[in-house]
Amino acid sequence: MTPTPIPTTAPVPTTTPIPVAPTTPAASIAAARALVPALLERAPVADAERTVAAETVALVEEAGLFHVLTPVELGGQGLDFETALLTTAELSRGCASTGWLRAVMGGNTWAVAQMDEAAQKEVLREPGHRIALQLRAGGPAAERVPGGYRLRGVRGRFCSGIDHARWILAGLDVEPAEAGRAAIPHLLLIPVEDVTVVDDWYTLGLRGTGSRSFVIEEAFVPEHRALPQAELDPLTASRPRPDGPVFRMAFTATGTVALAGVLLGTARAALDLYAGTGRHVPAVDLPALTATVDAAEALLRTDLALLTHSAVPGGSRPEQARMRRDIAYAGVRCRDVVDTVFRNAGSGGVYDSSPLQRLWRDANTAALHPTFDLTRWGGHYAAVTAAPEAPVAPTAEPTS
Repeated sequence: MTPTPIPTTAPVPTTTPIPVAPTTPAASIAAARALVPALLERAPVADAERTVAAETVALVEEAGLFHVLTPVELGGQGLDFETALLTTAELSRGCASTGWLRAVMGGNTWAVAQMDEAAQKEVLREPGHRIALQLRAGGPAAERVPGGYRLRGVRGRFCSGIDHARWILAGLDVEPAEAGRAAIPHLLLIPVEDVTVVDDWYTLGLRGTGSRSFVIEEAFVPEHRALPQAELDPLTASRPRPDGPVFRMAFTATGTVALAGVLLGTARAALDLYAGTGRHVPAVDLPALTATVDAAEALLRTDLALLTHSAVPGGSRPEQARMRRDIAYAGVRCRDVVDTVFRNAGSGGVYDSSPLQRLWRDANTAALHPTFDLTRWGGHYAAVTAAPEAPVAPTAEPTS
């Protein structure tokens, strides 16, 4: 079946330059908070049109919020995963889809900063260089050819950010250099013009993310735009990593923590709406529910601090497993807060025009992401802590 191209009304990436001056965590969080009124106004349109407007994405970029983890020497803010979490939470209080895009595209610059210097210059020094993500693309392993890799018959789903990106960071196995060896998971940087976008993003929630599918009939990726995924862990990396504590972290532990910010922000938005109604239903204990969200945030910030100061670069296996368990736990608890408010807010919530209905859809869609599978990550934590030196590993990483 021939893929359906994305409509021509999709937003065109802007050429807004990335920030050139470093900032502080507090300043970045305040910048995100300042955008909430505009995002609240625009969220219904993003939901209806299945994409965040280009003008909204430009606001986030102008505030430097896609570049929280980009090194200062590459024009970014050079901050940390806690700031990535909290800026995502603030934006998601206004629009969950906008927060999701910040989490995904803002995390991709951290990975690209660990690639070959030629890739860094090609992508991160380019104005408006936004990077979409598809962490586990389907199709045959990339073929090794002189100077790089040939891709054929690749398909990716849930490609968050593709409406606004110039590049896609795609996870794909690469043929081993030696016969008889296993394929090696890589991240490959692919120009958006090399893919065919499939307009299949008709979903329950997070509609504004426009996380559409794509196919690649055939493409070439030069060697400098390929990175073995093992390079994203300081203990298995073979090449120098950028300076700073944020690059002491391991992707397997912290790569999805900012996504939890979407559920933190959505839960707070639901509580804001309920408080504004003046309703008093016994099942909705606002102080207790607010404390639940605050506790979820505090848990994640504590885990990030433990990893930052761990004696082991990237964190010990139990510390990493705790982080993954708590990302899932925080997301599930925040989803439960939204569910409680929605169930008790009255029959008006069933209308498409209800902001609470949209929040409920967004929260439940976000919580379906594999990173919030508490059974999976709770089991992984139990296995690791029972035998901390054993090579216990979870199943494949999340796909987006």
